[in-house]
Amino acid sequence: MGVWRRRGEVAFAGLSAALYSVYHGLYSEAVVSSVASAVALAEVGQFKKAVQYLQKAAKALHEAAKEVFERVKVTVQRFVELFVEAFARALAWVDGHKAYLFLTAAVVAGVIALGVALNMWGLVELEKLAYAASLTPFVSGLADAGGKAAERFKTLAERWKVNDDEKQKIENIIREIIDAPLSGGRPYETLRKLSESGNLPKPLVELREALEHVEDEVERDATVVAALVLYKTLINNAGVYREWAGWYKWARGLVGREEFTVAAGDIKRLRGAQRRLEVAEEVIEELSRVLVLYSQSDFYKERPDLLNKLKQLLEVDLGEAEELAKARSDELSKFGGVNIGTKAYAALLSITRGGIHGHAVMLLMAEGALADIVMSAPMTAYNKAGEIAGKRGEAVDPSYSRKGAKTWKIAEGRGGVVEPARVKAAGWEDRAASTLLRYLLGRAVSEDLVFRRVKGGFKVFRVYGGVEAPVGELWIGKTAAYFRVSKEEPRRLVEEARKTAPDLSGFDKAPQYLAWCATDVSTSRGQIVAGTVHSWQLRWYFSLLGGPKSFSGSASVTKEGIKFLITAYWPRDREDQILKESRWLEYLLGRTVKSWWELVDAIDWSRVLKRVEELIGALKPWIGPESADAEKREGLARRMLGELALLVHFAEARKVKDDGEMGKEGAKRLSRAVKALSGGRITGDHAKGLA
Repeated sequence: MGVWRRRGEVAFAGLSAALYSVYHGLYSEAVVSSVASAVALAEVGQFKKAVQYLQKAAKALHEAAKEVFERVKVTVQRFVELFVEAFARALAWVDGHKAYLFLTAAVVAGVIALGVALNMWGLVELEKLAYAASLTPFVSGLADAGGKAAERFKTLAERWKVNDDEKQKIENIIREIIDAPLSGGRPYETLRKLSESGNLPKPLVELREALEHVEDEVERDATVVAALVLYKTLINNAGVYREWAGWYKWARGLVGREEFTVAAGDIKRLRGAQRRLEVAEEVIEELSRVLVLYSQSDFYKERPDLLNKLKQLLEVDLGEAEELAKARSDELSKFGGVNIGTKAYAALLSITRGGIHGHAVMLLMAEGALADIVMSAPMTAYNKAGEIAGKRGEAVDPSYSRKGAKTWKIAEGRGGVVEPARVKAAGWEDRAASTLLRYLLGRAVSEDLVFRRVKGGFKVFRVYGGVEAPVGELWIGKTAAYFRVSKEEPRRLVEEARKTAPDLSGFDKAPQYLAWCATDVSTSRGQIVAGTVHSWQLRWYFSLLGGPKSFSGSASVTKEGIKFLITAYWPRDREDQILKESRWLEYLLGRTVKSWWELVDAIDWSRVLKRVEELIGALKPWIGPESADAEKREGLARRMLGELALLVHFAEARKVKDDGEMGKEGAKRLSRAVKALSGGRITGDHAKGLA
């Protein structure tokens, strides 16, 4: 939840209603608890429940200042909408897709109207475009094997390609099966009856056969729905996979040259293809639509127990899907309990993310084995994919080659994982093709790029107005890629961020600055230090603190593209100026503060500690991993309180400083802090000495 908290705090800082509540102390325990619950639920994909908790928080806050909000004509409904919008904006900083799903859940729950949700999403998108125009996109489907990956994407596209007449026929069959409960039927029984006509597509015939031995009726229905949704998504997006095969081939052709140029227009088209490859969301949207449809049908209204069980099987757990999509082969056995809907969603998500599960799924999809994808545990699916790959002389992971290997084997001591026999890494040009795609997707450029081959990689130049400027050196190793950035490149990024930074003149900067201090901004040796890989974040730094005194930069190439790390430095007095000019802090504290230490001294830390002690019971369920038992959560809670108590001791000791030297009282407090830090093991003279 750490990333959510870091981005969420900053996004929420701009909501006027939330700021009003801070000013007037309206955040009751009910509000805090409800918002915390909504955050936790949204993180694991339980958007419907998150909506309910957020609605509860908004209503509680509106009730706390009912007269004020009625005077300015802010109704309860409008206030709920404001909270939903703020939550969606905050969520979008971390994951735009989750923000979209949250708004969808709010519409389905009847909390907001569809038109309102669309307007909100437009505002979220505008904000993302304004502050994250050059945010590094997530690179799709890039294994370290350009040629083999291209071949698999092409095979997948050919397997699911249908003409318009066939597509219409298949969609009609899918609709008839899925909509069966609207006329009193059931999906599996409808599939079985249609199979008797001998007019079903082969994947659906195989699905029906695979389900013959499944006794649970609800499980059969859920499997049919998930498989049909996956089937529909594949035939609708066969062209997208074909397009990616073309881009792999394009990159593979370039890296074999001594010198080549990539036009800015090519990079733009490549990014468009990458966005189109994000087809997994179609699965979750369709599954959500089906569940809403079923909840309104007479068949399931009369059988709420069946509907609840169906939901348990089909509602996607986004947290588990994300983990499965990026899991290594030796981690797949952990996901044996994921439900059917999550497996269908994770299948396409992992293809997009280039995960080992996605590689296995591609092999199964090429065989039309939809049943194996949605019914089998991920490890079982991986083993079946290993058999398919082994017969072709391949490995499941296309970044390895098994030419000449005629057998496949099950590795001993690895939980039955299919391991490729006599594998070798893909060739340099294959790895270079994938690295090139990653690099191009990770750059926000409007200029052409020139690549000149050197031993082990390329020197990269940008071209503007016929003039070349060095960008850096791209090196491709056997297991990783590196980018050695030129000295000019960080300077250019910093200058662009400085010119496009939001204008905050006239605004109180203290709330935003303090939020950043809780995350990525720190002080060291009399300087303010902040590092980031995001252009939008760099622009916010410059908006708050102005141009930096100095900066440094580096870069790397990952599966998420190229990452430029910029670290900037400002003099400490910039911070003092922000705090000294803040009317917000003056209102909250009842006094003006002129420096960070004055702010620390102004806080009644013992009161903070007492408040946290009161809330610890409510916080305990959210402390630690899901697997933690009550005793472990209790221990973690006590440890957190101990660390906070230590902070209080140091803060209070700092208040009794005398001309920069700690007085006797300060030394006593610090010795108590040492005792607390050591869990009572260091006491007496030893504690005083350390203090």
